[in-house]
Amino acid sequence: MQRRHSSNTDGMPPERSRSQTLGSESSLDEGGVFDCLKPDSPSPQQLFSGLVGVPSGNVSSAPFQAAGLVLGSPPERRRGGRRPSTPAPALSELRAVVSWLQKGFPFILILLAKVCFQHKLGIAVCIGMTSTFAFANSTLKHQVSLREKRSVFSALWILIFLSGNTAYIYYTFSTEELHNRVCHFILSPYPVSIRLIFAKPNINTFDFFDLIWAVGITDFVLKYFTIALKCFVLFLPKILLAFKSRGKLYLLIEELSQLFRALVPIQLWYRYIVGEDPSSSYLLGAMLIIIYSLCKSFDICGRVAAIRKAVGILCSSQSYGVRASNQQCTEAGDVCAICQAEFREPVALMCQHVFCEECLCLWFDRERTCPLCRSTVVETLRCWKDGTTSAHFQIY
Repeated sequence: MQRRHSSNTDGMPPERSRSQTLGSESSLDEGGVFDCLKPDSPSPQQLFSGLVGVPSGNVSSAPFQAAGLVLGSPPERRRGGRRPSTPAPALSELRAVVSWLQKGFPFILILLAKVCFQHKLGIAVCIGMTSTFAFANSTLKHQVSLREKRSVFSALWILIFLSGNTAYIYYTFSTEELHNRVCHFILSPYPVSIRLIFAKPNINTFDFFDLIWAVGITDFVLKYFTIALKCFVLFLPKILLAFKSRGKLYLLIEELSQLFRALVPIQLWYRYIVGEDPSSSYLLGAMLIIIYSLCKSFDICGRVAAIRKAVGILCSSQSYGVRASNQQCTEAGDVCAICQAEFREPVALMCQHVFCEECLCLWFDRERTCPLCRSTVVETLRCWKDGTTSAHFQIY
């Protein structure tokens, strides 16, 4: 046996024999020696044996193994890292809409360019009249806020500018007789009485764009007329009409203007709903006219109620506080915090802050709170007291 063993080892190189010997010894150590040094994983009975009230024989390891809480067992790792997220249906639909818009965007631009070219004159007139209204409205509002320092020449320029704009529009489109939409004063057989009627414009074909054209021009002209009336109120001297009462008059003029602007488009809408040939769609036209009349009646009733409130505000005297004493004026520094001048007819609010009466009336035409402490003084804010005209486009 020794000879055979020596013959097997003699043919091998010394490094290889040494590595095999070390490998066999290490495997022997790992398999036999170090196994006895590894601690056994404790069972659930041993883990909970020290707890009071928990019997050691009733705890099973099945639920802990199912939950992955057994000591010594590595946690299971999910393959692929994160869970694959599926896109929401709304997100996928939004992506489809965006992709459709990207593909059809050039065609939409072509369609818009064609429509704008066909109605280039109407678009230009609309832009011009809108800019004219915005300029006149902002200028009048600024002049109203100046009170004694207002410029009569600015108000006169507004009147001339609006009158020239209206005359130019009606002269340019005189063949369509758009001026019939505003008003006609026709003398009846009795010379004293005057009737106000709404006449039809002279338009051959009456489609949707013609309806918008006639209603839009008329609405802008009525806005110009409203601003002109407010300019005449601005001309009045302080002796005839105090500044603290002008906001109420501006409110009444605006409410009357909105009612008149709501009445003007009714006849045009009736004509558009019925159509050129009423016999072709008699039932549909009758139903639409009934629905339109009901909706319009509710709108007009609301505007009439607003006019009644405006008349009540105009006839009543509104007081925001009591007359301030000399001591209160002295404590306030004898200077109004709004106009930065000496007190004129000082009024003390509920918060004991003192201001000029006219300054307060002008302030509460725009705000509801005290200028200093921001405590609420006016419960409901009435718009249009500052001379502003509504920019709402009365299309229906």
